[in-house]
Amino acid sequence: MGYSEEQIAQFQEEYAKVSQGLQDLMLKTIVAGQESEHAGVKEHLLHGAARRLSTLKRCLENIFVNFPPTTVKPLQRDVLYDVQINLHAYVMNLYGIFDNWAWSFILRHDLLQKVGGKHGVGLFRESTTKHLAKPIHDYLVSDTITNWHEKYLKSYRDALAHRIPLYIPPAEFTKEESERYGQLEGEKINLIKGMEWQRLDELYKEQENIGRPSFVFLHSYEEEPPKPVLFHPQLLCDGLAIVEFGTLFVEHWGEAA
Repeated sequence: MGYSEEQIAQFQEEYAKVSQGLQDLMLKTIVAGQESEHAGVKEHLLHGAARRLSTLKRCLENIFVNFPPTTVKPLQRDVLYDVQINLHAYVMNLYGIFDNWAWSFILRHDLLQKVGGKHGVGLFRESTTKHLAKPIHDYLVSDTITNWHEKYLKSYRDALAHRIPLYIPPAEFTKEESERYGQLEGEKINLIKGMEWQRLDELYKEQENIGRPSFVFLHSYEEEPPKPVLFHPQLLCDGLAIVEFGTLFVEHWGEAA
């Protein structure tokens, strides 16, 4: 099912907001890193957080160019693979940037021993959060952010890193379309065995024009049915969360409880 005109207009507005927000936050992060005299803090802000922010921004741009919400036909295979590659980079950097922020805070305030060493460093670990300034602490322990991190970000990052990579179904079909797609799929083996490459290409092209694009992504079935996530709104929500928290962090990371 495609998006409504109202949804598409909203996505475009939020996309511009997220893209600009990531750019502004990257510049603030660079300034904070340059102003620090601690080598470790510099590394985590300049080569960690700032680099991840620029990667997040570019991934979002690539995705919206190659797979705009206005798409009406299934993506070609190579385009779909490129979109998935950008999705993978997006999710990994979403997850990783919180570690860069955590380390920059811990190192700035010389708290490594107090949190129990490197394994106690983490913005979602109580050993670290108890030292954060109240605005940062309250944001991180809110139900909204806790649920987002535990039920979505950590789950999908762990699947990507350790189990089944995130993927976007190539298309959505009606019953008739599904049957025709399967019929063509069954013909491919004989064409490959007979080395009938021209006919094989024709089958691939016909398949690419069957159905509608799928606007969800998911990872594995594991022990329960998969939980598809709406693609564009989720990525925009993720980006807004990073901009919102990152701005709060840069404003208050000089304070410690």
